[in-house]
Amino acid sequence: MTGINAYGRISQPAKAVTNIVHVRQVVQVRRCRARGYATVDLVNKDGSVKKRDKTLVVKFPEHCREVATDGSLWEVSGKEYVNQFVINDIVVSEYTIEAESINFLRPSGRILARWLSSNISGIGSVIANRLVRIKNLNSLIENQDRVTLLEVAGMSQERVRRLFEQWPDASLYKTIEWLEVQRLPLNLGDKLVAVFGAEAIDKVKSHPFLLMAMGVSFEKTMQVARELHLCMSDNCVAAGVALHVTVKHGAETGSTVIDSKTLANVCTQVMTAPSPARVGDIAVEEGLLVRVKNGYQVYGKALMEAAVAQFLVDMHKRRPGDNALLAAWEKALSKEVVAAALSNYESSLDFALTVEQRAAVVGAVSAPVCCIAGGAGTGKTTILRAILGVYKAIADGIPCYQVALSGRAARRMADSTGDPAQTIAKLIAMHLGDKKPDLPPHLLLVIDEASMVDLLSMYKLIGMLPQATRLLFVGDIYQLPPVGDGLVFHALADTPIPFFNLSQVKRQSEQSGIHRFATSIRKSALELPNRTKKMLLESDDCSIESNASIARLIELWRDAGGIGNIVLSPVRRGELGVENINTQLQLAVGMDRPALYYRDESRGWMPWITPTGSQLLEGDPILVVANNYDEDADIRNGDLGIVTEVFGKPNEGTGAVGVIEVNDVAIFVTPEILEKLQLGYAVTIHKSQGSQWHTCFVMLPIEASRMIDQTLIYTAVTRPTDRLVLIGDEVVIQQAVRRGSKALERQTCLRERILEADKYA
Repeated sequence: MTGINAYGRISQPAKAVTNIVHVRQVVQVRRCRARGYATVDLVNKDGSVKKRDKTLVVKFPEHCREVATDGSLWEVSGKEYVNQFVINDIVVSEYTIEAESINFLRPSGRILARWLSSNISGIGSVIANRLVRIKNLNSLIENQDRVTLLEVAGMSQERVRRLFEQWPDASLYKTIEWLEVQRLPLNLGDKLVAVFGAEAIDKVKSHPFLLMAMGVSFEKTMQVARELHLCMSDNCVAAGVALHVTVKHGAETGSTVIDSKTLANVCTQVMTAPSPARVGDIAVEEGLLVRVKNGYQVYGKALMEAAVAQFLVDMHKRRPGDNALLAAWEKALSKEVVAAALSNYESSLDFALTVEQRAAVVGAVSAPVCCIAGGAGTGKTTILRAILGVYKAIADGIPCYQVALSGRAARRMADSTGDPAQTIAKLIAMHLGDKKPDLPPHLLLVIDEASMVDLLSMYKLIGMLPQATRLLFVGDIYQLPPVGDGLVFHALADTPIPFFNLSQVKRQSEQSGIHRFATSIRKSALELPNRTKKMLLESDDCSIESNASIARLIELWRDAGGIGNIVLSPVRRGELGVENINTQLQLAVGMDRPALYYRDESRGWMPWITPTGSQLLEGDPILVVANNYDEDADIRNGDLGIVTEVFGKPNEGTGAVGVIEVNDVAIFVTPEILEKLQLGYAVTIHKSQGSQWHTCFVMLPIEASRMIDQTLIYTAVTRPTDRLVLIGDEVVIQQAVRRGSKALERQTCLRERILEADKYA
């Protein structure tokens, strides 16, 4: 059976055992490879290297791979075998030790000399041997005795400095030895010692659930607790279980808070015994949870909500002109000034704004932080253009940053307003962190599709925004909630922060079937559309097709014009899932088209296969599934495009294997870009938020009905501008509307924190 070797190439079937069994053999890592393999040297007791006729490799167990750095020393036991593989048609063989047991070594004696010469720049074997002959070397280094060490021949100020900085820490080795016994990841050693110093092991033994804060699984932590003979009734165990349950609850529901009853019930299930009556308070006393009005939070969520709340209130309360010289124009700001600028802007339009639209524009420009909410087609984009027009007239050149969660939503925002827009992720990547440029001291930040912004993204944003930021949220609380935790946009309603709700639909006329159907979903007063006719062009602009088959989808998709229309599904897998639909529509177009290839190091020119098992052919629509910030290929997760050209061989200059067109821009498909592409005939409803198409086909698989709620259906049916075809059982729609919005079931504390911060501001 073939396999993958340490270089990532295909191995030959031969794998011969050598009759050598290593027992507590000292090895030193020369070079780390992929998947836990490392090239090593065999080290004798005198510190010399034992020569072998082939390269020697050790396969490290999972728990110690991150610590197996170049130069580190290990004691290994295990059988040795010869591994053969092919690189560029050449058969290569090497010895490999499959480590059955392995221990991290703190070097001493001659082996310490080898460690010093391998790990500390400027100290060779001669100087290293002189150093290890000093009996009290460890004390000299711990006491930072620079004078005595400089007396060693060859030592310099710089070499002494490096010796102090890189000398093996005694508490670190002690901690790593304990982690080894527990079969815990050895890279935890640095983290534990950095936080607790020499008391690291004692701290963990007294409270093993501290390990969970460093990424250790709950199951492994419970195993450690049992090995330490802690019983389930101990406070630290109860608190650890409560922490686990709270974290898991947040991951499953999107909540940042868990109520007392849910916490106690789930803790009882996990502990398989009645949990203490006040398990949440015990976790608070043990320092693992925070008590809030409606339940409990982990510290991280509590910190983020408190920080976001305080930032928003500080912005809301900021006096005009404060915190930045460039904000001086705010001192002359009044609703009368804004209204006059809006009237001038309106005179350039060929339509009149409604009363509620004018009120939203005036309110948004007048307030340092504001929210505008409205259903699909209510004119949010029109209002945003008006707001930006007024700002340009009165705000003395304030820089405007437009952001959205997805790349496609950001592109649509830029197209609609005529001003640049980007993803939240890109803005954060460009400005948050060391050596990143600061944002201007005074700016306007517009966040579109704000209902999808999660707590972590908002927390990152406030960490880089200046104090004189003006902030505008634009979104729809009836559309999909954030994928991550929290409900930032929803929490801003019913607070002192201005919140304008738009109601009049502008995208379709009042007579539009799409509009009537979407409005009925939004109001929970469902009016199902008519059935789809045999021919699509004979059907209403909004219709439902009960024949939920791929064959019928293909027929209707072709009637609509084929490529250029989109199919939406709530699921990836299954007959009516995105992956199968992409495969079937590609087959329907035809497979006798050139495919994108790539050059494999060992196998040569090979067809590219996506993670879902599809090839990418010339003419295929494609979906971008990861951001790419390169200037020559500026594409975003969620962008859609098309394969316009396939090369017969890689481009000599760029390595490109073809061309895609994304957002009307031709982009070379390099190997890096290729890994970020999938078929785009169909996308998930989540991926569609923030986008529009002329015609949308929405799949309603009956087996996925439990995961479809009101927000998911509403988001899907508001994506088309001209035609909507629902394919599936109408029962799925009825159940989704009755179920309501799952997002509103999320428990958070942001609104309460905003009200509290406002009270004391």
